[in-house]
Amino acid sequence: MLSSLVRGAKDGALALSMKAFLNEKLGMYGEILECAVDTKANRVMLKAHLKGEAHTVTAAIERYDLEREGTDQYIVLKQFSSSREWLTLVLQRFFTDKRYKLPSAVTKLL
Repeated sequence: MLSSLVRGAKDGALALSMKAFLNEKLGMYGEILECAVDTKANRVMLKAHLKGEAHTVTAAIERYDLEREGTDQYIVLKQFSSSREWLTLVLQRFFTDKRYKLPSAVTKLL
């Protein structure tokens, strides 16, 4: 039970950090409204308002892997889903198996 509580707090902190990071990097495309991280399932769920879209869009990284290289940590994106078929296809085509260095603020929480 304590481990679930700790994981929940860690996941919440990761979600807040990720939301801020993504809004900074992707702000020209819209705004991330919600972010949820599940480190046990290696899953990230996002709810966003994309420019040009009348309704919010949900997207998920259904699976990711973490890799460590020295003191750096990377996320490797593996599988996606979304509420828009075109977005799922774009995510799968351009981001599957891509590796990104995680910011130090995020790695401190892992």
